[in-house]
Amino acid sequence: MNTGPQVTFTSDFFKPIPGEDEHTNPGCYGKAWATWLAERLRERGVSVEGVIPEDFGWVVMISRKPFMLWLACSSTEDSTTEWMVYPVAELSVMQRLFKRVDPAPELERLRVHLAEVVPLIPGVTNIVWE
Repeated sequence: MNTGPQVTFTSDFFKPIPGEDEHTNPGCYGKAWATWLAERLRERGVSVEGVIPEDFGWVVMISRKPFMLWLACSSTEDSTTEWMVYPVAELSVMQRLFKRVDPAPELERLRVHLAEVVPLIPGVTNIVWE
């Protein structure tokens, strides 16, 4: 799995949806954040397949071919005001072995989108790139 840089930020704009952590892990939120991000990306011309729950939070699925490309979105440490996101490219075993696919350009494209979209979050503060 290849990942891009993670960004964390604080905002009370995104509210936990009652029962959403039944689809993830207890105290793990981010559906509102992931849905908002998916909408902003679509407005920017990015094809988004959907928002999917995972145990760690929520996935904004961008594409599945030629490799899986997605954004991991969640709250941090049971917080309801601190959020994080990072891009992920999942290559198949054959793609990793033979290095026929370079996910770096797609990860960079998502990083650029995040750098432009995250500052637009209402009430956002404490934006940190790691």
